[in-house]
Amino acid sequence: MKKLWLLLALAITAPTLANDFVINNVLLPDFETRELTPVNIEVVDGKFKQIVDSSVPLSHTNVRDGKGQVIMPAFIDMHSHSMGNSSLDRSDYQYIGIRGTANAMLYAGVHGWLDLYSNEEDIFEYRDQQFPEERDEAYLFAAGPCFTVPTGHCDFGETRLISTPEEAVSELRDLSAAKPNVVKIVFDNAGSKPTVDEATLEAFLNEARRLNIKSVVHIGSWSDIRTASELGADAVTHLPWHAMPDDIPELLVKQGTVIIPTVSVINELLYLHDSGSDELAASVLSVPMTDALVEQDLLSDYPITAENKVYFDWVAGLKADGALENRNDAIKRLDAAGVNILVGSDGGNFAVFQGVGFHREMYFLQKMGMSPWDIVLGSTYSAYDFLDVDWGIKEGQPANFTLHHRRIFEDLSLSAKVKAIYLNGSRVQREPLLDYANPGFFQYMKLFFGFEV
Repeated sequence: MKKLWLLLALAITAPTLANDFVINNVLLPDFETRELTPVNIEVVDGKFKQIVDSSVPLSHTNVRDGKGQVIMPAFIDMHSHSMGNSSLDRSDYQYIGIRGTANAMLYAGVHGWLDLYSNEEDIFEYRDQQFPEERDEAYLFAAGPCFTVPTGHCDFGETRLISTPEEAVSELRDLSAAKPNVVKIVFDNAGSKPTVDEATLEAFLNEARRLNIKSVVHIGSWSDIRTASELGADAVTHLPWHAMPDDIPELLVKQGTVIIPTVSVINELLYLHDSGSDELAASVLSVPMTDALVEQDLLSDYPITAENKVYFDWVAGLKADGALENRNDAIKRLDAAGVNILVGSDGGNFAVFQGVGFHREMYFLQKMGMSPWDIVLGSTYSAYDFLDVDWGIKEGQPANFTLHHRRIFEDLSLSAKVKAIYLNGSRVQREPLLDYANPGFFQYMKLFFGFEV
């Protein structure tokens, strides 16, 4: 009987003990000085209790050696869609659902993601369950539906269709009861599809502001960005591939408009188009995390060859337009001007795979000339500010963090080689997450028949 009580006591106390420890010898990023500070950290009940200089010893029954690694505040992917991963021609689609996305993100060392268009009932219900409090998966933040005009971008069903200022206000007020973290509207005059007019956009942004909900505007051109910023958008998402007008950086700074550029969507395809060995070696196909998270049959659809004429010709046109050079120039100038740039992958698009796509976004932003410190800031504390989340490596906050190579601020490609992941003070066991992130037959059946979302 005594042995039974002892086993029961251990079972009850084990989770708590797992959340209490000291980790010594880690490097804490200081975003003001842009230096790495050696520290020792105590975690109690899943939260940071003490953060002290490495010269100050901390004692505990559970002491872990940080081995001089960088302790990174929790990453958030600020633009994704909780569906799955796509082949080039959509002939293969790895549907993983919301739980699969939550698992893929955490497996990749991403503690949260902002879903910018999903079935609103499913996505809000899942978000409100707060599953990361009871099991290993990333935190979900959600916009719910996409606001657009009939037959406009995003009108694939399960959207909110608006054509007038009055409809924008009415639909937004109705959605507000679900408490979306942000709201998203399409204002895209670059393509062939219709979009909302300026009066409807202005009414939408004004009502979002009145409701105290952050607004994100999907744009297609620099003119769209200018209009959205002047009308008071909190954020714009995507990065046009034509040359950026000179007034844009100053305007975004003046208006306080955030940009979520999602550069991976085009940049990855440029790497995969008619690729030589060097391009393939630098592409997402060569990242080990990709093989863990994405079906091999789907990956075999890449790179882009002349056999897939539609996409081959489209990407060739982007190259002819100087898309990469124009976008590199834009990112450099936006960052230099002090524009608030957040990191969002637009996961679910071609070659932008859930979880690993976030790391590719950081990699591309650095390749385009953005400061690594600004990139990491845009994927952590600036993201927290935008979502009004009280996270970070601060005393009293949840111990959500990752450990990385000490050279990560020199080479952000190292972020995909995450050394350890902690969620609410517990070290995450990554392999079980693949049951949902890269599901087998039985999990697919649960998704197919609607037993899981």
